[in-house]
Amino acid sequence: MAEPVAALLRRSIGHLADEVPASYRLVLDRLGPLVVALEVDGEQFTLRGGPRLEVSDGSESDGGPRITTSRAAILDVLDARIGLHDAVQAGAVTVDGTLDDMLQVHDTLLAYVHAAVRAPALPGLLIALREEVP
Repeated sequence: MAEPVAALLRRSIGHLADEVPASYRLVLDRLGPLVVALEVDGEQFTLRGGPRLEVSDGSESDGGPRITTSRAAILDVLDARIGLHDAVQAGAVTVDGTLDDMLQVHDTLLAYVHAAVRAPALPGLLIALREEVP
């Protein structure tokens, strides 16, 4: 059985903090105090900024941004089979929130990806993300 996406994100954040602390701080700075509700293949969790990045299981409904997608769509974007903009346009990724929140989430995502490519442990987590995806 595939590891939950929330658990993979939680582990990746720990690796970023340990392996690339300056990049981790940039991700933290970009997210600020925002709370982002995420749903991946029905799994609901939140990413919260603040003094440190936190991933919580379940959905917090505070009116902040919400993103819904699938493992397959995440991998399609990471593998450059589709651009993020095109994935949103095609409905593979749905976003709900204010424009300012979405821009902040976008900037956070870019900082996270830039950090992830520098963290030695993250390729192993990408392999785990690919489990059970056709």
